[in-house]
Amino acid sequence: MKKIYLVGLGPGNPQAITRQSLFMLKQIKHVYLRTVRHPGVKVLRDHHISFKPLDFFYKRGETFSEVYRQIAYFVLNAALHFGTVAYVVPGSPLFAEKAVEIIMEKAGAVGVECRVLPAVSFLEAVTAELQLPREKELLVLDALETDKLLSAPDKNLLIMQAYNDRIASTVKLELLKLYPPEHPITLLRGAGLPRNKRIATVPLYQIDRQHWIDHLTTLYVPPLTRYNISDLLQVMRILRSEHGCPWDQEQDHISLKPYLLEEAYEVLEAIDKGDKENFCEELGDLLLQIVFHSEIAAESQDFTFYDVIERITEKLKRRHPHVFGNKEAKTAAEVLRTWEQIKKEEKKERTSLFTVETYLPALLRAQKLQRQASSVGFDWPEIKGAWEKLQEELIELKDAYNKGNAAKIEEELGDLLFAVVNVARFLDVDAEQALAAAINKFFQRLRFVEEQVQAEGGEMSDYSLEKLDEWWNLAKNQLKG
Repeated sequence: MKKIYLVGLGPGNPQAITRQSLFMLKQIKHVYLRTVRHPGVKVLRDHHISFKPLDFFYKRGETFSEVYRQIAYFVLNAALHFGTVAYVVPGSPLFAEKAVEIIMEKAGAVGVECRVLPAVSFLEAVTAELQLPREKELLVLDALETDKLLSAPDKNLLIMQAYNDRIASTVKLELLKLYPPEHPITLLRGAGLPRNKRIATVPLYQIDRQHWIDHLTTLYVPPLTRYNISDLLQVMRILRSEHGCPWDQEQDHISLKPYLLEEAYEVLEAIDKGDKENFCEELGDLLLQIVFHSEIAAESQDFTFYDVIERITEKLKRRHPHVFGNKEAKTAAEVLRTWEQIKKEEKKERTSLFTVETYLPALLRAQKLQRQASSVGFDWPEIKGAWEKLQEELIELKDAYNKGNAAKIEEELGDLLFAVVNVARFLDVDAEQALAAAINKFFQRLRFVEEQVQAEGGEMSDYSLEKLDEWWNLAKNQLKG
């Protein structure tokens, strides 16, 4: 059977290659080397092992992904043609070698066997140089896969493949989205080499200013935070255990309902106040409720917190085909229409696109239903229609009032409020928040008037409407709202 030997040169020191690898390479006529830019290549020359470097692929491909795909197909075709070949890479074939991954994925389908020879990876050399115990929370990431760099701020990160200061700059910009500019980063070049090794610890914002960075450089990023979601889940398990907290042990889904609603409203209050510290704390309290419910469900083997994460992640990807698929949506309105259509397909037992959740406050229900109608084109083409409807409903309310029809007054008042919500939607204003702000403004002014009354030692009922209105106008000026 046709065969590909996947061989690693070790982290850099020519002595790191295994005797088994050297023996096999001496037996194989067709040896392909991903790059000659590695100190370990010296051992091949010292042992007179002929090889063909594949560095020329780096000049052909526009992206690293394309380069590795071309290399993989080249090596596979060589195996099909010659029978047995070796593909040699720096470090270990099983660490950050995309071409190796492609070769192993495609080989079976074309009748090629892959055999990986054990090799010392860069990880052993780097952890030894930095004295990082392997049992620590350690995550190895690829500098070329920037979308993964923020995935574990609670762990020790080793970022490899930082080939030059340009790639280091890309890494820096991504890390700065989460890590502070002064976060210490250790750059290690030539781990395991007897000479030309270099180590420096600099603030994150300076990592791309170290112009000695090359293909042998690894970045070490210490943890940003002490805890992660697993720690929170573990705390909750302890609280619910027989040795935990009596109050937490007694709770169930029903008893926790008031706290879920309360914490959500406290988050909204923190947003309104613009208090960042309190906002952060209240979001934690709200997250705790989700973890609490998930743990109770896990105890009953209904579902776990990880099921919650899996379902919402799948839903987000499924309902954003314009991001994770091949659909197009250029406006928020197009996104909303797509969302509602996908939602309908997911819930095929429903006969209608439209739902009215009775548990929501009336304003929120009105907004949601109007958005649903708009998403399928049942809407005024512009705000003019909404304004005219508002005026129409006001006239109808006045007419019902003049006729003294109580039932009709209530109906028309409801229609007027519904029309106001519609106008708010066209104005891109959240009606619930607008009303909440108006209530708060009224409350503050009313308290101001009350304080004036109390300062004079009287009761509000003792004063005329004109006097109270005078203080009210004063409140409007002083409270600036």
